[in-house]
Amino acid sequence: MAVLETLIAWFALSLTGALAPGPLSAAVVMQTNRHGRLHGILPMVGHAIVEIGIVAAIVLGVQALTLTTPAISLILGFGGIVIVLFGLLALREYRIDEPSKDGGELSETSATTVLGATAQGAAVSLLSPYFLLWWFAVGLSSVTMLVAELQVGVGTVLLAGILIYLTHVSTDFLFGAVLTMSTDKASEKTKAGGINWISMVIGLFQVILGAWFLLQALQIWLGTA
Repeated sequence: MAVLETLIAWFALSLTGALAPGPLSAAVVMQTNRHGRLHGILPMVGHAIVEIGIVAAIVLGVQALTLTTPAISLILGFGGIVIVLFGLLALREYRIDEPSKDGGELSETSATTVLGATAQGAAVSLLSPYFLLWWFAVGLSSVTMLVAELQVGVGTVLLAGILIYLTHVSTDFLFGAVLTMSTDKASEKTKAGGINWISMVIGLFQVILGAWFLLQALQIWLGTA
């Protein structure tokens, strides 16, 4: 397969991870709702930083890693707890008449909020069961195969790895940009009656998603006990 065709196929496969609703999408919506559209893309920056390490590890030959059933249950359980906590943090901001909001205006942006939003994207990526399981189920084998194919066409493993990484994160940033713009346009319409409905929906979504992961972890654990 030609280099361009291989990258297009990888782009399409990467969309299965980028388009899946989860804590990273919730982080983008939350940050956009708090600080505006330019701030909302920062969780994707943190996510991309994490994926540099993942792709580099695969290229360097860590593709032999496997997940046991108990390990999967631990990932699901611990990740579920973290996602529930992020959901509860979002629910705490259900009102828009706090002094820091200045009558519903966006919260002040600073170096601390920039770092916090970026760190949130990295944290929910590292602790998201879907993210980890996608990489073990799809990413490890796919990137290993793609590196073998691409290095023939581009000459080096390093360049092949860079192309694979850039193609993959482009799907994340495209989806993040669309989600950020959509959230920014909808934010004013969802701040009715003194309630920040975006924070409410995102908070409830994360609590339910986290609880679902915990339930899956419990079922797996009981099945192996």
